[in-house]
Parts: sequence; C-alpha cells; structure tokens
Amino acid sequence: MENVKNKKPHTVYLAAKIVVTGVEGVLTMTEKMVEVSLPDNVLVLYGQGFAPLHLDVDAGELQLSGTVTALKYAKSGDKESVWKKVFR
Repeated sequence: MENVKNKKPHTVYLAAKIVVTGVEGVLTMTEKMVEVSLPDNVLVLYGQGFAPLHLDVDAGELQLSGTVTALKYAKSGDKESVWKKVFR
C-alpha cells in the first residue's frame, strides 16, 4: 500500500510576509531566488531580500520576508535538474 501523506492545498499569498503552503521542502534559497518543492511541482520565487522566517514541513508552510518580483512553476518532470541543484 502506498504511503499517503495528508496533503494540504497549495497557496501563495502576500501579506506582511510571503507565505507558501503545500511545501514539501526548500531546494534553494538565496537573497534573490527561492526554489520550493511542492507535490508534483517546483515553485521558483524571484525578487530581493529573501530571508526565512519560518519553515514547518509537517504543516507544509514556508514564511519568508522579502519582495517578490516574479514567480514560476517548473514541472518536476525534469527531476535530473532538480537533483543536480540539490547536490551542487
């Protein structure tokens, strides 16, 4: 039987901080870019001044400070490039 996690819906909203839900992990974080692992996808946030405020993988939530200028979703079908980034 497949191990099924209690998956929460994925959302992104901007408030006094940046909050991403549905997070399985953080692949890369710099001051200008954050790559977030989601179920079956990767979210890439671009901007400036990114700093982690809170990460709770069990709850699937990431909170950041900073300014978002763009975001994109990169299908995780390109698993080789994601793994290359993890092991850089």
